[in-house]
Amino acid sequence: MPFTNGLFAIDNVSAEIFDAISDGVCVCDLRGRIVYLNKVMAEGDALQRDQLYGSFRMDLFDFDPQDSPIMRAIRERKVIREENFSYRLGEKEISCACTAYPLYDDDRLVGAYLIIKREGGASAVGDAPVKKRPTVKSSPDISLIGNSAVFEECRRTAMKAAKSSSAVMLVGATGTGKEVFARTIHMNSDRKNGPFLAVNCAAIPENLLEGILFGTTKGVYTGAVEREGLFLQAKGGTLFLDEMNAMPLSSQAKLLRVLEEKTVYKLGSGKGEAIDVRVISSSNELPQAAVERGTLRRDLFYRLSVVYIRIPSLMERREDIPLLVDHFISRYNRRFQKNVIGVGDDVMEFFQSFPWPGNVRQLKHAIESAMNFTENGQGISFSALPTYLFEEEFVTAESAVDDVPPLVPVTAGETGKTVMESIRDKEREEIAAALRDAKGNMAAAARALGMPRQALVYRVKKYGLK
Repeated sequence: MPFTNGLFAIDNVSAEIFDAISDGVCVCDLRGRIVYLNKVMAEGDALQRDQLYGSFRMDLFDFDPQDSPIMRAIRERKVIREENFSYRLGEKEISCACTAYPLYDDDRLVGAYLIIKREGGASAVGDAPVKKRPTVKSSPDISLIGNSAVFEECRRTAMKAAKSSSAVMLVGATGTGKEVFARTIHMNSDRKNGPFLAVNCAAIPENLLEGILFGTTKGVYTGAVEREGLFLQAKGGTLFLDEMNAMPLSSQAKLLRVLEEKTVYKLGSGKGEAIDVRVISSSNELPQAAVERGTLRRDLFYRLSVVYIRIPSLMERREDIPLLVDHFISRYNRRFQKNVIGVGDDVMEFFQSFPWPGNVRQLKHAIESAMNFTENGQGISFSALPTYLFEEEFVTAESAVDDVPPLVPVTAGETGKTVMESIRDKEREEIAAALRDAKGNMAAAARALGMPRQALVYRVKKYGLK
C-alpha cells in the first residue's frame, strides 16, 4: 500500500491507474516524503516501492531541493512545466524531462506530483519541446526553506530585488538567515557570475574596517601593504555588509561618499577608482531605532534601504519548522554519510513550542548536534538533543538579544492580554493542575497531559512551577 502521511494517501484504484500509464509518476507530501511511485518510475530506477514510502526524495535521489521541480512546485505553488532535470541514484546520473504539479485537497496544499520521461523519449506531458532551465550550482546554504505566508512574502520581495541593481537592506534578529537571503539575491541576479563577498562590520576593529573595505597603500600605517579593499575585489558582484548598524559613524560617512560617487579611495591615496558592485546590508535591530539613537546615519540608512526586507523570526513562522528540520537532516545525512530518518512526533512538538531565541541558526546547530548522537535508521530523540535547550536560564538570556519586533503585531483582547499570553496562562494552569493530581509525579502528569516527559520538564521550568 502507498504511504499515508496524515494529510492524504493514494488509494488502490488510483494506484492501478498510475501503474497503467507509460510515464513515471512520483507523489510527495509537503516535506518531500514519497507517498507513491508508480510501476514505471520504480522499475526505471530499480527501486522496491513498499520499502521507500515515507522516505525523503532528496536523500534517496541525491539532489538539492532548491532545484527539484517537485519541491519547487510545492514551494512556489505553481506548475513547473517541461524542464530537464538530473539526479543521482548511487553512482548513476539520470536525466529526465518532467512536469510537477502542486496537489490540493479542496483549497489546502498537501503535496505535489511529478510526471517524468527519461532522456531519449518524448516529453511526458505533450509535444512541446523541453525547455532546459539554466543550471546554477547552488549550495543548500542558499535555499530559502519555508511555506508560511510571512516567509513567502519575504521571498517574493527578495526575488523581485534580484532583478534590479538597487541597494537592499535586510533586517532581522540574529540567526534569521540574513546572509542566506543576501546570497540568494546575488545568485538570482545578473551578477551571479561575479564574486559575493561578505564582511561582518561588528567583528572588525574600527581601525581595520576602513582598510578592509576601501583598501590600503603601502606605509599608510605601520605594517600596511598595497592592497585592494572589498569594494574593488567585489567588482561585478555583490558586497554584503553584515550588521551594518555596528559600523562606526566616521566609517559610515566615508561609506556614504563611496556609494554616492561610485568611487573608492584607498587609505593614503588621493587617486579614486571607479567601483562596480551591488551593496546588500543587514541589521540585527530596527535601523529606525539606531537612527534615533544616533548610531546610524539617517542619510546612509535611506541610501542602503532602497529595498527593505524584514525577515521574520522562527517564532513568527513556526509552521516552517518541519520543513527546516527535514532540510537540515537531509544536509547532515549527506555530510555525515548517515541515514537518520527524521524526528518523532514528540520531538517535533517540542521544536514547535520552543521559543528558538537563536532562530533558524540555532535550530540548524541543534539538528547537527543531535545527528552526532543518533544511529543510522533511527529518528532523533530527546536524549540526542543539546541539553541547553532544556535550561530555562539560557533561553531567557538569549531571548532578549535583538530589538526587532514581530512582523505581525499580536493585539490584546478584552482582558488586556495578548492571544499568546492567554494561551500560555491556560497551559500553565492545566500543567499545574495535572501536577497536583499526579502528586508531583512528572511522568504521570506528562501521560495525563498527553505530552512527552521531557517537554513537560521544559514547560515546568518555563513557567516556574514546583
